[in-house]
Amino acid sequence: MHETVYPRFKSSISEKELTEIYTPTQEEIKFSRKVTRGENANLCFLIMLKSFQRLGYFVPLANIPNAILQHISKATNIVMSMEVIENYNKSGTRLRHVQVIREYLNIKPYDGGARHVIVRAIGAAAKTKDEPSDLINVAIEELIRQHYELPAFSTLIRASNRIRVSVYRSFYRQINTQLCAESRNKIDKILESEQDNIYTSWNFLKQEPGTPTLMHLRDLVSYLRWLSIQNVGTEVLSNIPDVKIKQFAAEAKTLNAAQMKALEPNKRYTLAVALLAVQSAKALDDLAEMFIKRMSNVHRKGKEALELYRAKNIQMTDKLVVTLRDMILAYKKDGSIEERFAAIKSVIEEKSDEVLSHCEAHTAHAGNNYYAFLWKYFKSHRVTLFGILKTVTLNSTSQDVSLEQSLKFLQSNESTRKELLNTVRIENKGKANENKIQLLDLSWVHDDWWKLITGYTNRNIYPDKINRRHFEVCVFTQIMMDLKSGDLYVKGSDKFSDYRDQLISWEEYEETKELYGRQAGLPVDSHGFVDHVKNWLNTSILNTDKSFTSNQYLKIEKGVPTLGKPEKKKYPEQLRLIESLISERLKPINILDVITDTEYWLNWTKAFGSISGQDTKIENPIERYLITSFCYGCNLGPTQTFRSLEIINRKQVAWINNRHITEEKIELAIKNIVNAYNCFSLPKFWGSGKRVAADGTKWDLYEQNLLSEYHIRYGGYGGIGYYHVSDTYIALFSHFIPCGVWEAVYILDAMLKNDSDIQPDTIHADTQGQNSPVFALSFLLGIDLMPRIRNWKDITLYRPSKNAKYEHIDELFSDTIDWNLIETHFPDMLRVALSIKAGKITPSTVLRKLSTYSRKNRLYQAFRELGRAIRTGYLMKYIGDEELRSTIQAVTNKSEAFNGFTKWVSFGGDGIIAENNRDQQRKIIKYNHLVSNCIIFYNVFHISQILQELIMEGYKIEDDTIEALSLYINQHINRFGRYNLDLNRRPPNIDYNLSLAMA
Repeated sequence: MHETVYPRFKSSISEKELTEIYTPTQEEIKFSRKVTRGENANLCFLIMLKSFQRLGYFVPLANIPNAILQHISKATNIVMSMEVIENYNKSGTRLRHVQVIREYLNIKPYDGGARHVIVRAIGAAAKTKDEPSDLINVAIEELIRQHYELPAFSTLIRASNRIRVSVYRSFYRQINTQLCAESRNKIDKILESEQDNIYTSWNFLKQEPGTPTLMHLRDLVSYLRWLSIQNVGTEVLSNIPDVKIKQFAAEAKTLNAAQMKALEPNKRYTLAVALLAVQSAKALDDLAEMFIKRMSNVHRKGKEALELYRAKNIQMTDKLVVTLRDMILAYKKDGSIEERFAAIKSVIEEKSDEVLSHCEAHTAHAGNNYYAFLWKYFKSHRVTLFGILKTVTLNSTSQDVSLEQSLKFLQSNESTRKELLNTVRIENKGKANENKIQLLDLSWVHDDWWKLITGYTNRNIYPDKINRRHFEVCVFTQIMMDLKSGDLYVKGSDKFSDYRDQLISWEEYEETKELYGRQAGLPVDSHGFVDHVKNWLNTSILNTDKSFTSNQYLKIEKGVPTLGKPEKKKYPEQLRLIESLISERLKPINILDVITDTEYWLNWTKAFGSISGQDTKIENPIERYLITSFCYGCNLGPTQTFRSLEIINRKQVAWINNRHITEEKIELAIKNIVNAYNCFSLPKFWGSGKRVAADGTKWDLYEQNLLSEYHIRYGGYGGIGYYHVSDTYIALFSHFIPCGVWEAVYILDAMLKNDSDIQPDTIHADTQGQNSPVFALSFLLGIDLMPRIRNWKDITLYRPSKNAKYEHIDELFSDTIDWNLIETHFPDMLRVALSIKAGKITPSTVLRKLSTYSRKNRLYQAFRELGRAIRTGYLMKYIGDEELRSTIQAVTNKSEAFNGFTKWVSFGGDGIIAENNRDQQRKIIKYNHLVSNCIIFYNVFHISQILQELIMEGYKIEDDTIEALSLYINQHINRFGRYNLDLNRRPPNIDYNLSLAMA
């Protein structure tokens, strides 16, 4: 019930709520007197009326909180008698009053018509939603909209379960009916083990790609070809919502071949088809990802080869410099021009060819151009990369198809071994009307490649022939760049699909933009938007310019700005005393008991349950859910957990993890904890909840998976746990991303996915959490991005116009915003923002495309230009407001401290996530986040109690002392040894209304 909008009385009702909600109006009192006889009946009628208005259903008066009864009694000056209320519940008068209230409020009783409403509402919602609470919410909203009295909550539960199962069965029948006999036979073969092989192809279907080595790339190509052979007509899924396909695939992935064969046929074939479809899209994503990493590795080796070449040829460079010096000295000698020329000739005459050869070799590698070295490392990949072109379909996302034409040209010459390829076809050769037809559009070739490929330095000369080897490397390099920037998409993939297909239609855009503009406070016409941003930027700069003389921290010397460090904030004198008192009074406890206590208080395991919703109920579910959360949240692993507890074996733990707990269910449990945490008064001392900090920390992984890669900044192999931590200390969202990904790509996802009671509108981060497109998109989404940027003074600052001049800080600005570019593409940018708000596409999907330079994509360029304006305006506020910088520092410090706290919680497995499956890796990060939040909740509860005890004992605790406390304390928590799960623990009841104010 707590997860739905089903109305219910609060356990604690404030005076304000009593006055606003439960006070009868004069009109209601007048009506009550008209339809009742006597004061007792009048009072009971008004209590029934006001409670029904609040709940939407009738309850016995004895079940109504006494505070409400007393308030209505006082408001009407009618003395209340509990005996009268009890008799009223049993009387026929109550039944008559029920009918009168229905007529007065124009409410229809719950009947057959209401049941039809529930069936229709839940039936439609069940096609896209899965959680029973979501289905119940839809039914309640529809009943209220149609003025029906709400039924008992158990009625809604039974209806949602029954209809959900019915919808699923209809999906199963629909898909199986459309499958042909050949497709069913293919699925049956996948589930059967071949002779002399204990493993079935079902295991092969669910396999994960390995590290991005050339061998694993070949294996992935083979896997994708095998999947294409297994194509069982996934077009049968065309009418199935995407969210349901992913749910079916997730369930299929938890089942082995024997369990699949045990399912009834309709469900078996549906799950198999869904998994084949999802795995095909995922394999295409993985192939593109691995291709990018392999090509990046080729380029890395090319750069290393250039450095090695320079080191080996340093003596040659020195000789060239000496020769140049001798020539200059010869030129400066006294004498005629002839004598000078003779002197120069004497320097280089015998070695002119050698010097020229050395000069050519040196200039070929000047300017850090390492492309000439790439073929050596590319040639071992050649066969595999050409095989990829035969396996996948690459298409351009713009009108520029020059690269696609080059791909076809390349494939047509795959088998040739000639050094040079003809790029023209001559018609009527030798005749007066001889004509050269160009076979390629080479406009996309970068300048650094041009001479290597064509032999010319002048780009205006179209070559008759090109160097085959360098051209091949150039094409595959451009494919890598265009996949990263979104200029190319992989047909049938998910991550590398054409993002334009996920945007709302232009019709939807026109329908929703005005409302969104009012909500976000932004003009939605191009010209108005540009004027708005231009004025905002100019105002930000002017404010900083005016405050420059009083800004004791900002100095500009020779055009270089510096920000002085503020004085270190002094901690309150009594902080150490209060911290020591808290430490003394926190009773020692083991980490499993902490998890158990939070479950007792919040029942967060109610978020867990069978993925299919149809499994046989398990014994002691809470016990198993707690053990599984402890196992993975602390990174112990099933085997070590069994050794430490001995009440559940490792297979049972793994089974619960696979069959009953998903990332989404863990996120729901986390949300429950966050919402409860937000009810305490103590966190309000640390922040408003309107700010959140995003930061990442590296988690060690074994190398044998695609997500794991070496990270230069952190050192070692692993992935990044990326967390969004509220300024009140609680972590709102977590994500697990590859090391090589720019963290800013994922910074906005949490702001859109977070549906907890803590709703921040400002996000802080470090340098990795920002770039120009992120600033632009966050601005359009109504999110204030305020990162802590290292070396901010090296960032180009933009003035709003060439004519804009400023008295004190004018020399900081070195460029001007291209407002025409923003105005031209504003509708496209706003359409992206509206699509994100509508849930059609995630910010990370968009930002992955916008975080890599694109010469073709004008939308990218427009986002970058808008981001430059927003970032400049923000930096003006940053350098002009010391308090803002202090706030950002404080909030980001909390997120950095949380990173260390999560590592402390994950004390098992030597700090290494042993799982090689990416889905499991992401779940472990979520589990760890869940357990960390459990400890934070436990700490805030007990610290609140201790602080109140100290205040009652006479300690005068100042607000700034409480503000300086941290929840990431762990000295009282034991992580090691043998554990005992005691579900009979009865910790003190929670009182969210503990007052920490000084008397």
